[in-house]
Amino acid sequence: MVTSLHEFSAACSIVETVVEAARSHDVKRVKAVNIEVGEFTFLLPEQLRFNFEIASQKTIAEGAELNIRMVKGRLICRDCGHEGEAQSPDEALGPAAMFAPMKCTKCGSSATTITGGKEFLIADIEAEVAAPVEKQRPKPKPH
Repeated sequence: MVTSLHEFSAACSIVETVVEAARSHDVKRVKAVNIEVGEFTFLLPEQLRFNFEIASQKTIAEGAELNIRMVKGRLICRDCGHEGEAQSPDEALGPAAMFAPMKCTKCGSSATTITGGKEFLIADIEAEVAAPVEKQRPKPKPH
């Protein structure tokens, strides 16, 4: 599988954050990382998983599952005020579709503002925490 710098950079960012959180919470092993990724980040889930596997090697996150919840893009129309999910660009445009203005699904205007779908966040981390070490009280000396 060919690796992409976009996904590799994102995967490294996830691993750095997870390792830092694990250190501060006495984690023994990270089992899973659950993330939310907006469609307008243009991160590909399979590429992200592959790169996470590479970036997490020799860290506390090695072997952890990366669960990705994709978040649909949302737009608000500045002409009619409609807010809703973004429609996929016309595939007939080919690669240039990525740069085509998003159109309102109600009135067709391209005067739209993105209101959702740019998320890239760690929702939660599933981990095995080290057992707390009980402090031993010194035994009183016999009199």
